[in-house]
Amino acid sequence: MKFKPAGNSKMGSISGVSLRSVFLASSAFLLCVPMLMGSARTDQPKAPTSPSSPYSAPLPAAQNQPQEQSDVKTFSGKVLSQNGVRYILRDDVNDVWYHLDDQKQAEKFAGKSVLVTGVLDGPTDTIHVREITEAKA
Repeated sequence: MKFKPAGNSKMGSISGVSLRSVFLASSAFLLCVPMLMGSARTDQPKAPTSPSSPYSAPLPAAQNQPQEQSDVKTFSGKVLSQNGVRYILRDDVNDVWYHLDDQKQAEKFAGKSVLVTGVLDGPTDTIHVREITEAKA
């Protein structure tokens, strides 16, 4: 690859794109990455710290749970095998499908219409299964 001067600029260019443009675009991208990764979120609670210790204390077990009791919902649909690898809940009424975290329990209801009670993890569309029962016709 040959470098050639870009007009009157003292900086070189690669294929007509100035190195300054590449540097500025790269810098802007790198500044945005932490925000895209969610590290800039300030709404998450901080772990309590002990005044005598510089380290954070572990969260109580109740706070380690991803969802609360009030988030438990019932979903209806059909348990289907996705590519023969894992079981999902297909809701044809709402034209959506969900991953099921309890594959052993889901396997028992393969091909059947069911009611799944659990907590939905929105970002991953996974239901943390509490119970699966066959739907009454």
